[in-house]
Amino acid sequence: MLRSLLIFALLLAGIAPRVAEAQTKPPTPSRPTAPAKAAPNVAPAAPIPPAALPTKAPAAALPAKTLPTAINAADTVRIAVADSVKVLTPAEIAEQAYKNGLASVQNKDFKAAVVSFTEAITAKPDYVPPYASRGATYNELQEYDLAVADYSQAIQLVPNDYGSYMGRAEAHEAKNEMALAEKDYSEAMKGGSHYAKAWYRRGMMRFWRAEYQAAREDFDGAIKADRKSATAYHERAAANQQLGNYPEAIIDYTTALALQPTLFSALLNRATAERRAGQLPQAMKDYDLYLRARPDDALAYHNRGRARYDNGDYPGAVTDFSQSLKLNADYALAWNSRAAAYLKLENYDKAEADATQAIAINAKYAEAWLNRGQAREMLRKPDDACRDWQQAARLGLAAGTSYSVLAGCTPPAPAPATPTATADAGTATDPAPAAETKP
Repeated sequence: MLRSLLIFALLLAGIAPRVAEAQTKPPTPSRPTAPAKAAPNVAPAAPIPPAALPTKAPAAALPAKTLPTAINAADTVRIAVADSVKVLTPAEIAEQAYKNGLASVQNKDFKAAVVSFTEAITAKPDYVPPYASRGATYNELQEYDLAVADYSQAIQLVPNDYGSYMGRAEAHEAKNEMALAEKDYSEAMKGGSHYAKAWYRRGMMRFWRAEYQAAREDFDGAIKADRKSATAYHERAAANQQLGNYPEAIIDYTTALALQPTLFSALLNRATAERRAGQLPQAMKDYDLYLRARPDDALAYHNRGRARYDNGDYPGAVTDFSQSLKLNADYALAWNSRAAAYLKLENYDKAEADATQAIAINAKYAEAWLNRGQAREMLRKPDDACRDWQQAARLGLAAGTSYSVLAGCTPPAPAPATPTATADAGTATDPAPAAETKP
């Protein structure tokens, strides 16, 4: 190595050393190349005999006094390095490290990505993309505090970085900091249609707070930004369903299914909207289609049983409620609904037993107290019936108060009113459709 460097230095000084005639290792023969095509009308040159080739006389040795005296090994190394290696600027280092980080993200190597993005930030602290990309990587790693910090730095450097608002909102939501998340989603929405998800996520947050009108407006924005979003149509349908706009809900569920035929929750919820709109034959058809695809869904059997109940098919309702309970024995909703069907069939012992089971699962289930009271009244247990109705009233069910007042809590009790079959998904006594749908 030192010999090569000294030779290089001598070349720079204008002194050509003699080329050695023997090499320590034969060179690797090069691959033969095709002869060059001769120019038109020009004959190739005849080969020159070896004897005619000129020989190069060895260079005469130069006096020692002409050798440079100021060059040493260190100087030679500096000359070689300066001539063969480019010194990168901080911006170039940051750019290369950033690209390396993106490649690691592509390969799902998030920890390596963090290292590369950190190198980029260290090289150029005012370079925004690595902050946002590292924040997204921290979100993938579920390091949400670090993600928030990186997105915040990106926003400080570029206040209209809507992508960083979006990423920070997702981190806040993951931390259950809903107010901060909603604020950031609102900022991201200013970025236009590219941030359709911001409209969708804010709409979901409002839906969970039972702000159905505001949620529907946000889903309107999500659909305007992305008209191919099946989930946006689905959730706007759910909001319309909660608002009692069943025809609009049916249209949106249908659109969602056209965009994504495997979105089975839209099929299930469309059936419920159809039932509430009085379209029982179509509702039954949709429930049947759904159960062919998802035969182990307790909720679907319950809701189809409710459609049968509404259509006066009480034995069929009992069958569906029973299947629902086979799939989920802790489903208080199905226990109470089957109790209501047994009341219609005048099977009061079974009605009392089912309502009791519903209460055991959920002691605050007002409708179950009401139905058990009716069953006990018909079983000639007026005092027990009175206590059940009073408990239903205490839980806020107006019918419990009405029965208690009319009965005076003493016999003779009034004739039992129409049994209350607990409503299916989406009522005040059961989770809303969007909270219980399945992908």
